Amino acid sequence: MRAVVTGAAGFIGSHVAEILLRRGWAVLGIDDLSGGFEANLPAGIEFERLSILDPLDKVMGAFRPDFVYHLAAYAAEGLSHHIPVFNCRNNIEGTTNVLAAAYRAGVRHLVFTSSIAVYGHPSDGRAFSEEDPCHPCDPYGVAKLACELQIRTFREHYGRPDYTIFRPHNVYGPRQNISDPFRNVVGIFMRCALLGKRFPIFGTGTQTRSFSYVTHVATAIAVAPSVPRARNELFNVGADEITTIGQLGEIIAEVMGVQADLERLPARREVKHAHADHAKSDGVFSGDMPAAMSLREGLSAMAAHVRSNPVPPPTPCPSAIEIRDGLPPSWLRYAPPG
Repeated sequence: MRAVVTGAAGFIGSHVAEILLRRGWAVLGIDDLSGGFEANLPAGIEFERLSILDPLDKVMGAFRPDFVYHLAAYAAEGLSHHIPVFNCRNNIEGTTNVLAAAYRAGVRHLVFTSSIAVYGHPSDGRAFSEEDPCHPCDPYGVAKLACELQIRTFREHYGRPDYTIFRPHNVYGPRQNISDPFRNVVGIFMRCALLGKRFPIFGTGTQTRSFSYVTHVATAIAVAPSVPRARNELFNVGADEITTIGQLGEIIAEVMGVQADLERLPARREVKHAHADHAKSDGVFSGDMPAAMSLREGLSAMAAHVRSNPVPPPTPCPSAIEIRDGLPPSWLRYAPPG
């Protein structure tokens, strides 16, 4: 089998590419290295340094993939309020470009990573189900939902490619970028631990999330085209263990061998409690999944990786700030002029 993986030098994309290579597939990675690192690319992959906004017909046509895994995106929900035009182009226009090029190249199945950001604020505290209505509350969630609809309507109109859409959440693990100041709270805390800095927490730290170890998520994504019950379906995928951001800081301090020192910052507008129901994905992919890993075990594995690799310089903001109103003061020093 032959597969193209967009975002292959990124976090989840590099793990998906690695799983496919282990299965004996030929894999072409596409990445512009704006948020990923060439060192993340697994051995044996072919690689093209391209943006998903670039013309892709030539590279798709030459490689002739059976499947496309579209993971390239800048996934920063909070920052998306302040870079809405970039967010729209990067997600909606980029996904449409990948989808159209995949169709013209004869691709049979497209796997897309969306986000539970499409659900917005929970109405009653329950975990989000795939059957719940979507009311995204940030431009990132809006864009991801638009991408889902584009993929579905494209298939309905043209008859292909088939698709599988995943809504992962709060994924962490080895190869996550720990130097992006705008996203990935696990990575931010681990970088602070390495550099002897305080862990920044917006508000009270009582916000809750379920942090998902990357291998669990990447495996479901990788095997999806080979699972008949996953064809033209949508799945939440991730962990069930509920943790507050404050508790997360305490555990990370422990596995990194430092004293927990939490810096309380002014609260920002965000979803307070975000969790997903995984009964559907568990039922379809249970036979393919690795053994479940507790949050402490997963953070320990990530900490070992982080300690054995150099800390990259801070990742720049991917765009000039388009709307500065409400931008958290702690982000101002990393934000280019708007």
